[in-house]
Amino acid sequence: MSDDGREAEAVIEYERTLTEVADRQAVDEAEDAVARAWIAELDDMRREGLRLAMAVRVAERVAREKLRKAQQLGHPHELAKAHAKLAATQAETKVSLGHANALLCSVDAELEAVCQAGMARTRRNEQDLRRLRSAWTAAYGRS
Repeated sequence: MSDDGREAEAVIEYERTLTEVADRQAVDEAEDAVARAWIAELDDMRREGLRLAMAVRVAERVAREKLRKAQQLGHPHELAKAHAKLAATQAETKVSLGHANALLCSVDAELEAVCQAGMARTRRNEQDLRRLRSAWTAAYGRS
């Protein structure tokens, strides 16, 4: 094959590579947009989980304070009521904190997956740019 034939093939290969890289970059940009939206949703979920944990802790603190007041007043009926309320609140706290923890763990796992996918796209983009640079050099003889 002549040099002109090889050069023409190299130009065709460069153009094919350029099209592939451009197509993949368009997909990656769309995936990045979806990832940003998902991260915003995950951030909202994380805040909700933290609010839940904070709210149940506040409820437990209030129940403890009511128990202290009942102890200070010394009314047996109020004291029994305050003990029962604290026990119920502590049980609810345990369950609610378990739910909040599960939610936060799930959010963390999703965030990790989104980050890993983003890093994979970055590595793929770097490889694509190296391929494109190599194809351009083969077609046009300069780097």
